[in-house]
Amino acid sequence: MLIPSSLMQSISAFVAQNVGAGKEKRARDTMLCGMTMGICIGALVCIGVFLKGDIPSALFTQDEAVIVRAFEYLRGFAPEAVVTAILFSFIGYYNGHGQTLFVMIQGLAQTFLVRLPMSWYMSIQPDASLTNIGLAAPSATVFGILINGLYFLYYSRKVNGKK
Repeated sequence: MLIPSSLMQSISAFVAQNVGAGKEKRARDTMLCGMTMGICIGALVCIGVFLKGDIPSALFTQDEAVIVRAFEYLRGFAPEAVVTAILFSFIGYYNGHGQTLFVMIQGLAQTFLVRLPMSWYMSIQPDASLTNIGLAAPSATVFGILINGLYFLYYSRKVNGKK
């Protein structure tokens, strides 16, 4: 999560500078560049955690049962490494435009409409697994990407004067 978070903060500052200079295309290209870099790095992390999630888990405990369960959870959570890069790049773009109210609303929507209900639903299944519960995070993030993508289409038209 450190890489997408760093990208978000950098994108926010760079977008704000370019918006102030009247260079909207450059601001948008910055967001897309952040997404691309984040996806590449996130894919490597995702694959590594999905295949060998027991290794990072073992850094925190020697208890084999805990390592196995952590690895089980990480298998569901692993795609978050990829999709968070996309979402956080959008958020950096909107923060750079001063659209912080939208950023807050979409974050709350993800949490309360997808992440919490899905975590709960997966946990009450007869064959509940930590892998399925772990899928709640990337599912909520994908929902956030959809919201952000739709808002991007709306906001781009607004910024370019095509209300």
